[in-house]
Amino acid sequence: MDYTLLGSLALVPVFVMAQIYMLVRKMSEPEKMIKALAGLSAEKQALLVQHKNWLAANNFQYQSIFQFGSIQVAVFQQANTQRFCNFNFHQKLSYDMTSHFDDERSLNTGTSNGIGMFPAIPGSYKQGFPNASIEEAWQHHLQAEEYLMRKFGIVWKPLTMPYQQSILEGIRRQMSYVRSIPLWPARTLYWFAVTRKRMANRSVQQQYP
Repeated sequence: MDYTLLGSLALVPVFVMAQIYMLVRKMSEPEKMIKALAGLSAEKQALLVQHKNWLAANNFQYQSIFQFGSIQVAVFQQANTQRFCNFNFHQKLSYDMTSHFDDERSLNTGTSNGIGMFPAIPGSYKQGFPNASIEEAWQHHLQAEEYLMRKFGIVWKPLTMPYQQSILEGIRRQMSYVRSIPLWPARTLYWFAVTRKRMANRSVQQQYP
């Protein structure tokens, strides 16, 4: 029996837990992870151009670009609404649609596989559809938005802070909530290996029947 191999395999969960632990600690100070960008590469700009018809058809207008950690983000806001569409450039392009009902309540629809990595804080609704097209994600998002507003009586209230600040505050609240969970470092492996996968393709309607 190759005990060296067994020992190496046993270290994998420990490594994953350590990486997530460090990520939570780092994201607890999100203002240190965000920075402005002067522009995007030609390749990333070309990807945005491919979506120009969809953006125009849904009345989304360019707002800003920034970098958060290793992810570069292009932000578009739907005119006269509190809906945002983020293009996240990391290992591959993914989308994040967000409806900010007010400063503390929001709906997020993402297409990466990390949407269910951490437990959602009260008032923060999340759903993930890995590899969905932007059209599919948008339809899921609008359906979930209508459902939440009807089910919980949510109404739109004006935001009192700029978009990037609201992102930082949301991340800060999320990490504070994670750290408030008893034995949270030990639970990270379960969140990574089980919860994240269970959340994939599970709509808000299914989460809150």
